[in-house]
Amino acid sequence: MSLVSSPLSVTPDHANDDMFLAKVVGSVWSTKKSPDLEGVRFLVVHPYDLDKEPTRNIVVVADRLGAGPGEMVMCAYGKAARSAIGNQDMAIEAAVVGIVDRVDLQESVSEEMRDAAKELARDNGRP
Repeated sequence: MSLVSSPLSVTPDHANDDMFLAKVVGSVWSTKKSPDLEGVRFLVVHPYDLDKEPTRNIVVVADRLGAGPGEMVMCAYGKAARSAIGNQDMAIEAAVVGIVDRVDLQESVSEEMRDAAKELARDNGRP
């Protein structure tokens, strides 16, 4: 299977962003991997673009914070991701840098993102 035509695209919609919001939609398990990735957990996330619909691509991110399925997370991309993990030489492009408790959005933000923020607030026991 070609990665270029796969939904796990190697060129995510947010590739020029340092950070992005995403929802955790799955996990990745790998018994054989690069030695510097030992002990690192990987998640599949669905990024959001704040002025559009959720992006079409999903992204595999490194996670050392323990995010779970359905949670909204802040992710760093590129050098910022490696810096957040604490290893500039690690073979990753994206990492979870925060588990989101709440998102407050202005009127210009898409209705789907606004709904996701409301759902997140409800899940965390907030009005």
